[in-house]
Amino acid sequence: MEMVKQDNRRQLHARVEQLEQQVSELKQALADKREQESAMLQILMRVEQEQKVTEDARIFAEQDAASQRYAAQMLQEKYEEASAAVAEMEKRALMAESMLEATLQYQSTQPSPRSIQQSNQEPSQETQIRKISLLSRPFGLGWRDRNKVNSENLSLKLEEANGNGVQEKV
Repeated sequence: MEMVKQDNRRQLHARVEQLEQQVSELKQALADKREQESAMLQILMRVEQEQKVTEDARIFAEQDAASQRYAAQMLQEKYEEASAAVAEMEKRALMAESMLEATLQYQSTQPSPRSIQQSNQEPSQETQIRKISLLSRPFGLGWRDRNKVNSENLSLKLEEANGNGVQEKV
């Protein structure tokens, strides 16, 4: 009987060791699972933060695109207004040129006291300038060219005035 007791104790002892080993394996598995769960939570938190950053960037990009569309629309409207104004100015300039040309043609057909005096002389540069069609000039001279033309015309008129004054005195 003593042997049976000892045999039972050995079996129980072996069974206890086996159970203790299973408990330690289960504890290790539980610790591994907790570690995995913690790692998964960290990954989920990072993904959530990245999604938030991505969403914020998308919202900012949409707002930026909307503001750029608005700015482009405003620029388009201003461009159209400026184009209309330029077209109107070109129309006015054309009308003014045609009126000026008609006036010059009318004046060239009317005899003036100066033209009677100059009829014996060679045609002056002023009459040659008048014969040049205004429409033959390029449209839209730059300010430098306009100033140059104006100063040349002014100097020609002054020379003629001085020349006529000398002739009248003689």
